[in-house]
Amino acid sequence: MADYRNVWALIAAAAFLQLGGGILGVVTPLGLETLGVSPGLIGLIAAGYAMGFMAGAYTASNAVLAFGNIRVFSAAAAVCGASVLFMQLALDPWGWTAVRIIQGGAFAWMFASIECWLGATVSPKSRGSVSGFYHLIAKVALVIGPFFVAGLAPLDFRPYLWCAIFLCLSLLPVCLTRRGEPPPPTSERMALRTLFNMAPGAVVAVFLAGLINSGTMALLPIYAGVALPEAAGGATGAAALAAAAAWSGGLISQWPAGRFSDHVDRRLVIAVMAGIAGFAALVLGLFPGLPTTWILIALGVWGAGSLSFYGIGVAHAIDRADSSQISRVMTGLLFVWAVGSVVGPPLSGLAFRLPFTDGGLFLLAAILSTVLTISMLWRRAKRQEPPRDAQEPWNITLPTMATTGEIDPRAD
Repeated sequence: MADYRNVWALIAAAAFLQLGGGILGVVTPLGLETLGVSPGLIGLIAAGYAMGFMAGAYTASNAVLAFGNIRVFSAAAAVCGASVLFMQLALDPWGWTAVRIIQGGAFAWMFASIECWLGATVSPKSRGSVSGFYHLIAKVALVIGPFFVAGLAPLDFRPYLWCAIFLCLSLLPVCLTRRGEPPPPTSERMALRTLFNMAPGAVVAVFLAGLINSGTMALLPIYAGVALPEAAGGATGAAALAAAAAWSGGLISQWPAGRFSDHVDRRLVIAVMAGIAGFAALVLGLFPGLPTTWILIALGVWGAGSLSFYGIGVAHAIDRADSSQISRVMTGLLFVWAVGSVVGPPLSGLAFRLPFTDGGLFLLAAILSTVLTISMLWRRAKRQEPPRDAQEPWNITLPTMATTGEIDPRAD
C-alpha cells in the first residue's frame, strides 16, 4: 500500500487529464462539423493532434531533463487549458487546427512527466499492480468524461469550460505533492529498422493499432450523431454513448486477452482480436441502420477486439528484446503508433463520406483489421515464437507513455 500512497497524486492527475481528454475527443469533431468542416478535413485536423503528440513525445525527455517533472507538467497543463478556452474565442477551423497540434504536444508532455515519475517512484515488486491500476483509472476516466457534456451543443461554451476545469484540477495533486521528483530519464532511442528486424509483427500490429483506432475514434462522434438519432442528449449524448461502448469493450477484454497471450503465440491472439474487430466493423459498415441497442453492442465488440491488442503487440516485441532494451523498444513502438495515428484520421475522414454507403468509416476499419489478421498469421508461419521461458509476462500497456517504459515492470 505504501507504493500506492506514494503515487496517488500522479494517478489522480492522470484521471483528471483523461476526463478532459474524453470531453475533447467528443466535442472537437462535433464542433468542427457544426462549423461546416467536412469529415475529410476533420480527419486531417485529428492527424494534426497526432503530429503534435509525436513531437511532444520526441521532446519530452529533454524537457524533463531541463526543467523537471513538476514544471513540465504544470506548463503543459496551463498551455492545454488555455488552448481549450481559446477554442471558444476563435470558432474557426484553422485556429482549431493549430490548437489541436498544441494540445497533442501538451498531452504528450503531461503523460511523459507522470509516467516517468511513476516508473522511478514505484518499487519493482509493486510496479505491475500499480501500472495496471494506473491504466485502469485512466481508461475509466476516458469513458466517463464525455458524459459531463452529454446534451450540450457542440459549440456551447460549457463543454470547453468543463475540459479546462479538469485540466486545471490535474495541477493540484502534482503541484501540492510532498514527494520529491525522480531523476530525469536517460533512455536512448532505438532505430526503427532495428526494431522492425527484431519484431516485425509487433511493429505492424502497433502501427495498425494507431491507424485503425485513432482514425475510427476521431470520427466516431460524427458517426454516432447519424447512427444513434434517438439517443438522449442529442449529438453529444450519442457520441458519449458510442465512445463509452467502444472503450468499455476494450477495457473488459484487455486483461483476459493479455493473459491468454502469455500461454500461446501472441501473434495468434492479435489475429483473433483483429478478426473480432473486423467482424464487428463489417456489421456496422454494412448495416448502418441497425437499432440503437445493436449498434452499441457492435461498438462494444469492436472495442473489445480493436482497443485491446496494442499491449499484446508491445509484449511480443519485448519477448524478443534483451532486458536492457525494453525501455527503448517501448519508446520506439510508441512512435510507430503515433505515425499510424497521423495517417489514420485522414483515411477515415475520406472513407466516412463514400458515395455508395453510410458505413464507410467501419468498412475501412474492417478492411484494415482483416489485413492485420492476415499479416499476423503470415508472420506466425514465417517465424517461430520465442521459447515460453524467454517470454516476459503481459502487462497492461496503453499508448500514452511519451518517454520511456520505466513504469512497466518488464523494464527492470
